[in-house]
Amino acid sequence: GSNLQAVGAYDDYIDVDKVMTNDIYLILQTYGVEAARKALIHELSMVFKAYGIPVDNRHLSIIADYMTAHGGYRPFNRSGMDTAPSGIQKMSFETSLKFLTDAAMNAEIDHLESPSARIAVGEITKCGTGMFDLLQKIRA
Repeated sequence: GSNLQAVGAYDDYIDVDKVMTNDIYLILQTYGVEAARKALIHELSMVFKAYGIPVDNRHLSIIADYMTAHGGYRPFNRSGMDTAPSGIQKMSFETSLKFLTDAAMNAEIDHLESPSARIAVGEITKCGTGMFDLLQKIRA
């Protein structure tokens, strides 16, 4: 296990700014949500790196943002997707048929608010440069 508080007691001998742990919950409780987000990105990148899979950090940032968006962290798996508000977002994960069937049986409506739902139907996401329109007055 990890005990960051105990390590902090030895700051004369240990550089506490360089201490690492993969216990995301402990990081969240000790340092806050931004530190937990950064640790998630690091851990995800190490998993892909171990298998020699190159992944752009922006993709990992999106995952970490999703997991920490509400001030804690939520699972990025089937059970975590069950709570997603968007049916299409749920379908973009692993078990598309199950989520599609559930959405159809419950007459769910998707307002295409999540980036994955918008991408799935070919719409521009409402983030980054897709977040606004530029308008210019035309002179007559």
